[in-house]
Amino acid sequence: MNVTVSNGIIYLPERALIVKKDYNFSFEYYKELKKVLRIKRVKGFPFVRLGRPTHDGGYTMVDDFIQGGGHGIAYSFGIKDDVTWDLDAVSRGYEVFQYDMTIDALPINNEHFHFFREGIGAVKDTEKSLDTLENFVIRNGHVEEKNMILKMDVEGAEWGFIQTVPSGFLNRFDQMVFEFHNLIQPKSFIDMAVTIELLKKINETHTLVHLHGNNNGAHLSIENVGTFPDTLELTYLLTEKYSFVDDENIFLPLESDRPCHPAVPEIQLGYWNKFAD
Repeated sequence: MNVTVSNGIIYLPERALIVKKDYNFSFEYYKELKKVLRIKRVKGFPFVRLGRPTHDGGYTMVDDFIQGGGHGIAYSFGIKDDVTWDLDAVSRGYEVFQYDMTIDALPINNEHFHFFREGIGAVKDTEKSLDTLENFVIRNGHVEEKNMILKMDVEGAEWGFIQTVPSGFLNRFDQMVFEFHNLIQPKSFIDMAVTIELLKKINETHTLVHLHGNNNGAHLSIENVGTFPDTLELTYLLTEKYSFVDDENIFLPLESDRPCHPAVPEIQLGYWNKFAD
C-alpha cells in the first residue's frame, strides 16, 4: 500500500512511522528532487539489464557497450557476494576493476576481474582502506581511457564521492549506475540543499535516463508530487555522447526492472516526469 504524506505517514514494508515536525520535512525538497531527477529518453538505443535477472544486483542500462573482442574498462564499487553485473560487463568486452573493503575475496573469480580490498571515499584514508576515484584511475593507468562504465552501490558513501570528485573527471564514463541512499530519511534543511546540489553536479556532465525504486526500504507518496523511495537506482549517460528527447510519458518501472526484494511489491513510480494530478 502507498499512502499520502499529507497525513504524516511514511510507509515501510512492515510498519508505518509517524513523521515528526522536527525532522524538517519539506514539500519543496521533494519538488526540487523530482526536478533534478527528471528523466530523458535516449535516442537510438534500447535498454538492457546487467546483473541478476530477478532481484537486487541487476541494473537497467543502455545497450551500447564494447563488442566484438574490443577493449573496455569498467569500475565496480560495492561487491559483497554478487558479481553478476561484473560478469555481464566481462561478456561485453570489459576488464572490471572491483572495490570493496568489506570482503576478503570475491565470491567468483574471473581472469578479467581485478579486485582490490578498498572502498571509495571522499578523500584518501589509508587506515580505513579508502581512496578516491581519481587515485584509483591514476593507479590503474586509466587516465587517458575514455568510454569507461561505472557501477556504484556503497550504502551511502556515494554522497561523499560526488561531493569531492571533480565534475570534469566524470567525463571518462559513458554510463554510470548508482544506488542513492537516504533520500527520504530525516534531514536538516542544509542536508536537503546539499543533496539537491550534489545531484545537480552529476547533471553537469551526464543525463539521467532511468531510475528504479529499491523496495527494500521505505518510500513515501506525496499528494500532487509523486512517490519517492528512500533508495533509488539511477542510470546516467554522458551528455556529450548521446542525443536525448524530453518525454512526459515515461512510465516506471520498465520491463527490464525487477523488484529488489522479491517478496515485496514493486514500487510504482508511474509517470515520473509529471507531477501527480
